Amino acid sequence: MANVQVSSTVAAHPPTWALFAACVMVSMGGLSACSASTAGGTATAAVTAGDSSAETAGGDTVGAVDATAGDAQADSSTSTDSNAVTGLPAAPTPYAGECPVFAGGPISLKIAGFTRNALITLPAEPNGAGVLFMWHGLGDSAKNFNKGFGAQQIANKLNVIVVTPDVCCNTKGAEGCCSQMTGWHFVANPDYDTGLFDGALHCLIAEHNIDRKRVYTMGFSAGALWSTWLVMQRSAQLAAAAILSGGVNDFNPWITPAFKVPVIDSSGGPADTFGGGLVDFHTSTATMNKHLRQAGHFVVHCEHQMGHTITSDIAGFAVTFLGEHAFDPLGTSPLAAGLPANAPAACKILP
Repeated sequence: MANVQVSSTVAAHPPTWALFAACVMVSMGGLSACSASTAGGTATAAVTAGDSSAETAGGDTVGAVDATAGDAQADSSTSTDSNAVTGLPAAPTPYAGECPVFAGGPISLKIAGFTRNALITLPAEPNGAGVLFMWHGLGDSAKNFNKGFGAQQIANKLNVIVVTPDVCCNTKGAEGCCSQMTGWHFVANPDYDTGLFDGALHCLIAEHNIDRKRVYTMGFSAGALWSTWLVMQRSAQLAAAAILSGGVNDFNPWITPAFKVPVIDSSGGPADTFGGGLVDFHTSTATMNKHLRQAGHFVVHCEHQMGHTITSDIAGFAVTFLGEHAFDPLGTSPLAAGLPANAPAACKILP
């Protein structure tokens, strides 16, 4: 498995409530290093990664899905999918504008009156591929997160189109939707970011006929809190989720998802906090897991005891976990019988 050495330096007076993103390279079998400049300082990571290979889940899912584009509890961003396809997730809310060409590289979508940017990373054959949304932490950027996680390697390994959006704050002309406190809009105005998720998904279906059974979300820190929100509000589209230091709390409260989504999550022990404990990711992850298990979701939890960061072995296994899953209305996981022998020791199936 991977050996990780992480060092970070944070400014003495970081922005209030900032959720900084660590930089970690998920190197699918090799030595990699990266450094990430954040709003509050620099995070560096040197990673020796082992084999993080994964096979894409295949086969058909039995069952009919008749759901809205979002979940039953979603807000005004939800619209009714009157053409739900047997065995397929609900179609996303249609994008009102003209879809850009998803040819790899930067794209822009007009969401709620603002231009929103994302980076697109294509596999060798994007037609019929799955889709992975990757959401960065506050103070980070799509470019850095894309590079740090090895988006091209993930795209090739899992045969997915990787969509890595930027927060409004990183986008010229989108200052009007910038949330300095949270980055992503899980506290208020979620349409700003659900529109990006729905719009990109709609356009990718139209352009690349993507495999709607293989749509995933993964995020770290603020991006993991947003991925948590998507699990609760967009379970009708998601095959699985990787939530790395996220969860539910007073400002991102639990809402029962309409469908059961297999989840892998991680936290860094009691030290996984920010702002002197104002944001406690250890507790928010545990709270989320309690709700997920009570609602019948399959959950793998990884506890690495290294604070608010990501370890390469867990990040690599999270990618593997996603690739093992295809959409199932009942949330059945092919890993329910046990994790593979090369899974990190820190990762356990929750009872």
